[in-house]
Amino acid sequence: MRPQLLHLSGPLRGRTVTYDDDAMVVGSAPSAELRLEHPAIVPLHAVLEWHADDCAFVLRRIDGRIFVNRQEVEAITLNDDDLIEWGVDGPRSRFRAYVPAGAVCKPVRKMLRDAREVGKNSGGVAAASGLTRDLLTQATLKLKIGFPLLVLALALPLAWIAGWLGAKPARDWQPRADEVTLAELERMRTMLMEQHREIEQLQRASAVVADVQKRLSRGVGLVHGIVVIVAGNGEPMRDLRGRLLRHEYTGSGFMANDRGRVLTNRHVVTPWETVAEMEEAIARGGEPRWEHLSITFPGTLSQKVDTSTIRRRNDRLDIASFRLTGEQAAGIQVLPLHEGALEDMSDPRAVVVGYPTGIVALLAKADSQVVSRLRELGATLVDVIDELAKSNRISPMITAGTIGNVQEEMIVYDAPTTHGGSGGPVVGGDGTVVAVNYAVMRDFSGANFGVPIRFAGDVLID
Repeated sequence: MRPQLLHLSGPLRGRTVTYDDDAMVVGSAPSAELRLEHPAIVPLHAVLEWHADDCAFVLRRIDGRIFVNRQEVEAITLNDDDLIEWGVDGPRSRFRAYVPAGAVCKPVRKMLRDAREVGKNSGGVAAASGLTRDLLTQATLKLKIGFPLLVLALALPLAWIAGWLGAKPARDWQPRADEVTLAELERMRTMLMEQHREIEQLQRASAVVADVQKRLSRGVGLVHGIVVIVAGNGEPMRDLRGRLLRHEYTGSGFMANDRGRVLTNRHVVTPWETVAEMEEAIARGGEPRWEHLSITFPGTLSQKVDTSTIRRRNDRLDIASFRLTGEQAAGIQVLPLHEGALEDMSDPRAVVVGYPTGIVALLAKADSQVVSRLRELGATLVDVIDELAKSNRISPMITAGTIGNVQEEMIVYDAPTTHGGSGGPVVGGDGTVVAVNYAVMRDFSGANFGVPIRFAGDVLID
């Protein structure tokens, strides 16, 4: 899902813009994803973010005032065509949710309407199967977890759902036992077995998501790095415009064994390989030098990474690791790694965990007073991460989807992810890590990529 704004007034008036970020800060600050220069706009005015659990965009004030449909609000779930006013007499925008091809998050009412339509044409079993499939792949996380619990609590037979969805006229009589044919019995047994398998699959998928939320996500950390390119004499090199060849970024990584090895992407620990100006400078004799490399797990303080422990494969596969000391790794959740062929998995579930919107999403979760204090202090990104870690505000985002294709050196899945999520784990339907998330196809959320976990062995050797 992407936020789309029709700017009715202000500096962007007349423009309809679809934004790429799932979470974006609105304000007059240069760092704001939606920058509006207007007297009514403060530097960090508000944040607009996607809540996957609720399948909705939420608008929340930071330091500014916001009005939705002419009512002042602190935070609100937006609907299509809501009128937003950024500050008193400030710029006005009309909100819409843009749904890219392949996006998940299908409202329950539409699932039921579609299922009934299938039932009218193909019968109750097909309708029930379609509804279950939608719940597995298109529902919000809350519904995916809650639906099987509801089924169990109410002991609701799926056969009844199939009958209702099929919209078959009720019979006012029941056949005697001797009127039931063996073929009818076999059809009923087949239907019940199919329904049972669907319910079991739904329960397993929900259990995996719940386990990721409660336990496995504790082993996924926010990686923060700063690297510069230096000349042979040790002096920092500059680009043609005189700016330092310095790159600061965030990514993701996860604890892969009990020896403190953290798996991530190659480009997360060798970022100069993806920055053209840095590559050119290195070709001219420059060398990369780390100013900072750290990882912060939920519930812990930021940990400095010893860059000498970085391990990469000899080929160009986008997978690498680094090692934390025993003290640093103590208490960090280790994620189980998949063993065996990915093609043989019966459940194509893909749950991606990481920090795909980086510092923006973290600040969006922070108290406005904390954000104001950090701004007043002119805090660096290192300071921001340290402060958020102290207040236990570091936590990854979780998205779910389906594995669509398994290739020799790549798996393809539709679980939404964006930049910054690189290096995070892709958890399969069996609850183990099946891949390391590494790439996003721009403008198409139905194709994101991961390196199969079987390629991690070489970089997990100490």
